[in-house]
Amino acid sequence: MAPSTVGHISDPDFPSLNLPELEENEWQRLARAGMPLILPWHHEAVRLGTGYHSNLQLTPEPWATETPFDLGDLLLQAKIFRSEQGSTSSFVSRETSRKEESNDHTELGFGVGIKPAIPVIEVSVKGSYDKQLAENKDNNKKSVRSSCRYGCIDLEIGPRLIAEAVGFLRHEGLEAFKVRYGDYYLAGLRLGADIGMLLSSSSYTRTQKDNVTVQVQAKVIGIKKTKSWEDNFSKFDENCNIKLLGYDTLCVQASHKSRQAGSILTIWHIGSDAHAKSLEELQKAVEEMSTNSENLIERVADVLKKHGVSNGSFVTFEECEELCREGVVVELLLMPMARLRDVIKWQYYDNIV
Repeated sequence: MAPSTVGHISDPDFPSLNLPELEENEWQRLARAGMPLILPWHHEAVRLGTGYHSNLQLTPEPWATETPFDLGDLLLQAKIFRSEQGSTSSFVSRETSRKEESNDHTELGFGVGIKPAIPVIEVSVKGSYDKQLAENKDNNKKSVRSSCRYGCIDLEIGPRLIAEAVGFLRHEGLEAFKVRYGDYYLAGLRLGADIGMLLSSSSYTRTQKDNVTVQVQAKVIGIKKTKSWEDNFSKFDENCNIKLLGYDTLCVQASHKSRQAGSILTIWHIGSDAHAKSLEELQKAVEEMSTNSENLIERVADVLKKHGVSNGSFVTFEECEELCREGVVVELLLMPMARLRDVIKWQYYDNIV
């Protein structure tokens, strides 16, 4: 259960729409200082109170396999959803367009006169070359970035250690305790969603016309003969590319793709031989993502309503795990083990058992 990679698309046009990445150096600095950590998350279910090894953050399994907490106490302890904690929302839409045109005209002429040793023959050659080149480039981009944070579910009080964990802490020390149980534990879930979309289109046309004329004139014993040739060449190149990239943290299928490919990535290349069906599918995908981005807050609210979660609600472990699977858990709040009440008591008192 590694951190989420949804919302990170490697494309030169997409960086401003990507979700903030987990900066490893900053993460380790905060962990060494014993500060709370925020971990981007995805659709996998994870239980409050689970231990976490911050030094294994980049590995597939950073979660501790043993727990120092009383599971019965965790089960009975209130887990409350509070919508006023960290609630924010934003919506940004941008459109840009660029057009380039260039025209180039080249005209050349030449002439050659030949007078052989035999005075009765005179030859002259004349010609011209005309080239016309026109290029057109069009680029259009539309991007949408929508984000909402709806509130948090957290433990009402810090979990208590079982007697075995207290004894291990007393005899082996805090560092050994962290190695066994993790240096952090999952204390809260932040609910919300993110969506990003980029639609870009680029077209290119290049037209080249070449005209070559040659005239040969010969004069033999006063008799003039003329022969002319003319050739025309035309070349036309056209290319059109439409690209759609995006992610939606509420989409289960998107989350599945992200774990395989690192992001939700849909690229459409529409050329002159494109089928109408491809354009229809593209239009449908754009409309769907646009609607989803505009209704992001309502979509999150619908998921919470579906599970009976509202401001001040007491939430069970099972409901928390279902919210993870629904995709509305976008961040995990990790608290240091060193801040637990039982650990602080051990640090200040010699006898805690």
